[in-house]
Amino acid sequence: MSQDGVDAERPKIGDAKAAPTKNFFVNMLTRDIELQDAILDLLDNCVDGILRSLAQIEGETPYKGFQASITFEKDYFVIEDNCGGIPKDVAEKYAFSMGRPPEEDVEKLAASATVGMYGIGMKRAIFKLGTEALVESRRDEGFTVEFSPEWMSDRGWNDLPMFALADGELTDKGTRVTVYKLHEECQKAFADGTWVDTFKTTVSRHYAIIISKGFEVRIGSEAELAAGVDPLAGAEFRLLETDQLADGSRIQPFTYFGTLDGVEVEIYVGLYRELLTEEEADREEQTRGVKDDAGWTVACNDRVVIWKDTTRLTGWGEATVPNYHGQFIAITGLVLLRSDDPTKLPLTTTKRGIDAASNVYAEVKDLMREATKNLTSFTYKWKTHERELDTIYQNSRYIELPTLRSMAQEISTGQVRKFATMKRSEVKLPAPANESKTARVSFAADKADIAALRKHFFDDQPAANSEIGEAAFRDVLDRIKK
Repeated sequence: MSQDGVDAERPKIGDAKAAPTKNFFVNMLTRDIELQDAILDLLDNCVDGILRSLAQIEGETPYKGFQASITFEKDYFVIEDNCGGIPKDVAEKYAFSMGRPPEEDVEKLAASATVGMYGIGMKRAIFKLGTEALVESRRDEGFTVEFSPEWMSDRGWNDLPMFALADGELTDKGTRVTVYKLHEECQKAFADGTWVDTFKTTVSRHYAIIISKGFEVRIGSEAELAAGVDPLAGAEFRLLETDQLADGSRIQPFTYFGTLDGVEVEIYVGLYRELLTEEEADREEQTRGVKDDAGWTVACNDRVVIWKDTTRLTGWGEATVPNYHGQFIAITGLVLLRSDDPTKLPLTTTKRGIDAASNVYAEVKDLMREATKNLTSFTYKWKTHERELDTIYQNSRYIELPTLRSMAQEISTGQVRKFATMKRSEVKLPAPANESKTARVSFAADKADIAALRKHFFDDQPAANSEIGEAAFRDVLDRIKK
């Protein structure tokens, strides 16, 4: 029966509430996000403020002069920045509502987005941290918005009161979020030095590119910040390059440059250190030691969302790419994805992961696998030719990310057959000169016998087992030839 029929036959006698209670909504919103991720959302807002403040993002350090500080105390939390502040009309209409505004209103905000997709970052972070908060900001007209315990516990979604910001506060144009009445989880974390150090490492990794562009982040207690804490250093990304050999080959990065489905794509992958010898690779595999800087890092609008991954998520162990193991410890790659419309980016809600079902990411991963396969094949070829490769390494240097990015368009000249909008660099990696004439000799021996041979050939000087075995082999071979 149609709604009209129902209305005609059964007069309306009231309304049944269908909206979620605030307590239910808040619990659902914060249940699946880690405390670290909630605070990173607040840092994302700082960067959004920079982008609203700058007409253009140009040069290697466009964020120079912008900074944020995070204060961890057992009883309260503060994040403060000078990143341009929130316009009063944005605060009134959007900043404190739940969800992203309509597309026509997003355009009016005139900000190239970082990864602010869902419009819940600041609110979710406040709910995760505590039950009382103060948000102060100054861009055009300064204001203060209060989250009171009463508002937090009330079932309704009443508008939050706004007050004028006191003169002399946030004169550099910025935002300060202070949270009181912290939840027990936060109290324990902020008083735990190990947790704070882990969070600092997380920031240095996930904001590595943003920090390299001049943004400064300081983290500590109120006393530490007052004493002058140094800004965090961003984790580095660099790749090896060698001089060109007579046959035109060299060790150099693979680069891909272009657009896929409206998303700007840059891929840089290569070696960041010398290959392991076979003995070192065996030892690494047996001990399952640290993988160092190996693996793939993925950033969306400069925000790192995957850090040094060596799983199927980034193509390892898929199609013809082998599973990661110690032999590949020298291989590392970086994917940079950018879009003014962050909904096109393959992000999860926590922004610490990738939506693997995204079409954009599936296409990007095809290119990642292609490059990984080329580099794993390279390591296989050189597995028994470490000494020959050493001579190539002698004329090597590191290329830092800013240089890689500046040269990307110049060296990415080859066509990617599958994607007409993507170019790639033409890389010819060196091959061993006597690749088909040698074979690996490898076997286990008693440690006491190895020690005896070390004393005989090296007079107890330090020597790798491979060197001892080779010395014994050549000694016997020389005697046979004589």
